[in-house]
Amino acid sequence: MTNGSDDPGIIPLSRWRAALARARRNRAAVLLEAPDAAQLIPQMPVQELYFAIKEQGLADSRDILALASPEQIQGFFDLDAWDRGALDVEKLRPWLDMITDIGPEKLGQVIESMDAEVIALYVQRQCKVYDITLEEAPPDEDPEGSFFPTPDGFYLLDVLPGGEAGKSMEHLIDWLYRADLLLARRVVMSARWEMPSDLEEWSLRWRNGRMADLGYVDYYDALTIYRYLDPASVKLDEKSARDATVIGPHGASALPALLAGQIDERGFFARALTGLDADAEVERVHGALLTLVNKILSADRVEPGDSEKARAALTRAAGYLSIGLESISRSDLPRATDALSKIALERVFRVGFSLTLQLQRLATSLIQSGRVGKGEFNLLEPPYRELTRLLAGARPEYPATLDTPPGNIVRPFLSLLDVSRAAHALKTAAEQAAFVCDGLGIRIEAIAEVGGTLTSQPSEIRFGTLIRTLTARLFLSGTIALDPIAGADIRPLKKAIAAETDLLSKIEAVLLARLTERAQKRPEAIRAWLEVWLKDLTTAIDLPGGLLVHL
Repeated sequence: MTNGSDDPGIIPLSRWRAALARARRNRAAVLLEAPDAAQLIPQMPVQELYFAIKEQGLADSRDILALASPEQIQGFFDLDAWDRGALDVEKLRPWLDMITDIGPEKLGQVIESMDAEVIALYVQRQCKVYDITLEEAPPDEDPEGSFFPTPDGFYLLDVLPGGEAGKSMEHLIDWLYRADLLLARRVVMSARWEMPSDLEEWSLRWRNGRMADLGYVDYYDALTIYRYLDPASVKLDEKSARDATVIGPHGASALPALLAGQIDERGFFARALTGLDADAEVERVHGALLTLVNKILSADRVEPGDSEKARAALTRAAGYLSIGLESISRSDLPRATDALSKIALERVFRVGFSLTLQLQRLATSLIQSGRVGKGEFNLLEPPYRELTRLLAGARPEYPATLDTPPGNIVRPFLSLLDVSRAAHALKTAAEQAAFVCDGLGIRIEAIAEVGGTLTSQPSEIRFGTLIRTLTARLFLSGTIALDPIAGADIRPLKKAIAAETDLLSKIEAVLLARLTERAQKRPEAIRAWLEVWLKDLTTAIDLPGGLLVHL
């Protein structure tokens, strides 16, 4: 690959990230084994280093934290120590404990560089502070926690948490005083005199500013990535990529290796990405991808530091990007690579997502039509019932039961083939509903009305149940009717069915006659449906939902 920058530092970092992404073992260990780890680690983007620590575990990452810059550590706090816009003391404590354990010098550097409001708020939430220089005295009764005088004798802390949490606070204050007396006094003074609401407001404001630099935008702004975009409106030559915002200056937006390893190399997006022939262009796309993932996390209300959900978000993003690129390029790989160079990644993503939104609208329309049931009466057979439920959700998902061979998981849409399979299955579901309701004239409301008098639970009744009941009525009375069967009729019904030499042809002929009578078209797949619905009919009769049978 050729270098896309005059900066001599970009090639080593770019190649390093590529090697790191390919590494199959612990990424933190790979970092520490680098001959220039002391110079390399402080240059690493915040999120990349953060995810390496999360993968290894904070308790085993002391050596990395010792080499990390104070600004990187502030970023770790931003990513991991907040919960829905509020500082979480329990999440921040392990980080500060580890920094304190490294030593007073490192602790002083970190506290000096981080927001003063955050550390003051951390102390304030765990201590009552008394200013001895102003002759403030604690109440005569015992402390709420345990008294801890600061080493300079200026303050007395009533440390509220007990056990290890209390010792952690005492150790932090003690070593902060050793590191920098004036800094320690400023922290404790702020904890004593600042209003909690002011500390919270300013802490969040500074944190939100830094998170915005990483691409974590406001929830409502982030929702724009899920807004419908007409796929036909995105053109290969539109050159929107150059106007797109990519987070972080000087390569700081590189996709963390832990996330990069989540991209399926067999996917269309990954294959298109490998066609880019300049390091700078790869870096730009990786930065745009990280920006996109961060927006997804914001839109899905996921905490930025949740590495598992971040990886899941990247899997979804890569899937929608593959779908969008396939659609834009008409599945031509060189054209897809060209599209990555010219079209803003967010627009490609929205094309892929919008194709699933089209499925969502069709699934919602089918459900609202009442043709497949209402409430707990959902008459669709597997996998169509699960498909409509997954497609009708806020973020359409794909049932792997549609794969070849079928799977048993629910996953994101990953390719245009997934969209095609889901669309075909949805079309089949709609055709079955039209066949039963319009073609045969069955009133779904009537099924709901008798539901309470049937041996089967409503959730067990399917279209197949109705067709088998029609078949049973045909054998018992020679007419097409949907009246539930009496239990006493089951034995003679089985005997009559066992004597039939060509059951499928007989039922198909009767049903086609019914369609003709009602001036309805013959479904092309009717024979295949009947093969499924009437398979092992005598056995199915005894199963839940096999027939409509009165109690």
